[in-house]
Amino acid sequence: MEIRKLDNTYRERIIEIFTICFDYKFDIDEDGPFFDDPSLWECVWGAFDGQTLIASYISYKQRVKIRNRAIECRYLDGVATLPEYRNMGIIKDIFMRDCADALDNGINIMMLDPFKHDYYRKLGFETALENLNLSFDYSLLSREMVENDLRIVSGMLFQKDSMKSLVEAALEKLWEESRYAEVKEISAYSQGIYREKDLLCAVALDDDDLPHGLILYSKKERKMNIRRFSFTDLQGFYALKKFLLNHRDQLSSFEIRRVPPDFPVELLLHSGWQAGKFAELKDFSSRMMRILSPVAVISELMNKKIPDRVIIEIEDRNLPQNNLSLSVGNGEVVTSTDRHGLSISISDLVPIVTGRISASRLWRMGKLGKGECGKLSWGITEVPLDVQILDSLFPRITTHNVH
Repeated sequence: MEIRKLDNTYRERIIEIFTICFDYKFDIDEDGPFFDDPSLWECVWGAFDGQTLIASYISYKQRVKIRNRAIECRYLDGVATLPEYRNMGIIKDIFMRDCADALDNGINIMMLDPFKHDYYRKLGFETALENLNLSFDYSLLSREMVENDLRIVSGMLFQKDSMKSLVEAALEKLWEESRYAEVKEISAYSQGIYREKDLLCAVALDDDDLPHGLILYSKKERKMNIRRFSFTDLQGFYALKKFLLNHRDQLSSFEIRRVPPDFPVELLLHSGWQAGKFAELKDFSSRMMRILSPVAVISELMNKKIPDRVIIEIEDRNLPQNNLSLSVGNGEVVTSTDRHGLSISISDLVPIVTGRISASRLWRMGKLGKGECGKLSWGITEVPLDVQILDSLFPRITTHNVH
């Protein structure tokens, strides 16, 4: 078996592999520009049996905001192996090649939305960011409003340059101002929403044509499926809420995907249930992250104002260079000879550095510590000082991811 990078001459074969491996039907209008975009082909890998391409693996650049810091990463997609070649470690071999290539190019994290969480945990990934899914009947929408001077411009996105400019302005403002984990993708992906024939958008604008929020949505069988509901202030929120209310005679229900945990549901709905109709808010977290260089990532994301230090012993089964004992605190990260620190796997380090899970909670779950797993009281056991220090170095935050 040979592993090497691919160029766009393998476009048709990759589409064929997708068709065999997934419930995938190629659409020339929606998918053609994606595969033809040069930005996609900077880092596409393939595995060969002789001259036959048997597995594909797309690794493209994007920027993600974590703790309000813009970080370059690689996002994995299009990972597929023909059925007769599975369970042979082919994807892991490609992954290891991609890790080395990413590190050589100064990239310290990878991200993906998995088809199978357990599989990617074996490669050192862990769920990194938060999302919720909100479903509700029209009758639960609150009519309470705060008046503002914003106006809504709505329309289809497919081949509509005027809407495209409004959406791109809104997305740029959200990237600049949002405290959530916004992303900036390569054009092959970011331009995809303008190729979807059923996708619509509503943008809230002020008198200076500055965006204050947007929703991306589609409608089917009297239900609005909202892919994104984002706003920069409550003016934008109420303007978009009014837009939803104006669909009284056309829609019976809504589903908002990728809702942040602090989304103001109580300002959107008057109650969670009424007359047999219920609102449902459930976890929809999926984005996973892999730390390739813990020293670089910890140094970038830690609170450098904390003077106290803690020793962290990291275990990485796939990248042995990451099996380190690190002294973290007082604005720096240095290797240490102390082997009596808080032990943690490279995957469990992910939600701590992103802020999704606190160090204290991981310690109580037996995933952070000094061999106490199974011996801790679930009640009022006092959190050790070094765990408290780690909590202050990486405080729990609302992460969210709108991609």
